[in-house]
Amino acid sequence: MQAQTRSDYQRAHRRRLSRKLGWTSVILVGLVLLGVLIGHHVINRHARQQVFLRNYPVRGVMLDQTDEYADFNQLQTNGVKYVYLRATQGASLTDDDFNNNYTRSIGSGLKVGVYHQYSFSSSVREQEQNLKRTLGNNIGDLPIMINLSYYNDYNAETVDRKQLARRMRQLVAWTQHYSQRPVLIKTSATNYQVLKRIPHTEFLLPRAKSGRHVTFASLAKQEQLYNNGKGSAFRMTAFRGSTVQWNQYLQVLKQHEIRSDAA
Repeated sequence: MQAQTRSDYQRAHRRRLSRKLGWTSVILVGLVLLGVLIGHHVINRHARQQVFLRNYPVRGVMLDQTDEYADFNQLQTNGVKYVYLRATQGASLTDDDFNNNYTRSIGSGLKVGVYHQYSFSSSVREQEQNLKRTLGNNIGDLPIMINLSYYNDYNAETVDRKQLARRMRQLVAWTQHYSQRPVLIKTSATNYQVLKRIPHTEFLLPRAKSGRHVTFASLAKQEQLYNNGKGSAFRMTAFRGSTVQWNQYLQVLKQHEIRSDAA
């Protein structure tokens, strides 16, 4: 009876050991497969990033007073080509960091642009004067941008499109005359359909959208990358074209300035 008990115990022990080894093997195989999947995902993600960076080689950042301190020389080293700095908002607000950012960005190797945050509640005249008072001659190298986005109770349902088109036409005409350059409007694809016929305008739309005079694109969060694939701490946009086309674009802007000086 005792020998039989020992034999049963040994068989049960072997079964337990076999089950334990079986589960260990399953877990090890699972971990290996998980590692392969993670590695495959990382490799694919890196490959997608590299394709994106090649397709959009000219990228820039947008800054305002809510952003952390920007080292413009480091941004340039990381592959950023241009920066847009918020100067004004509405009728009276001046960005607290604008003057400091503008001064520090000069000489960094970045092309510098400035932008105004459009207000639905302020008159166009008041917004023009705020922009002129704040900028003076500090208009940068790029088209002045008007950032048109909805806020609070202002949305696609409450804003009259015809009135919006009239107001933007007036603001663009003044800004174009002031800067002697085209005016860049950052907005939605829906607003683009309302505003696309305004003279002297270019547009910055979400990357998936395209159209006539759409020269820049806003990037989704996962697309906001430096050259090394590292994510940006700032909002990023991209020029819709190659590096060669970017240089040609800058030359055209320079020709606008030459013609205006000659006039």
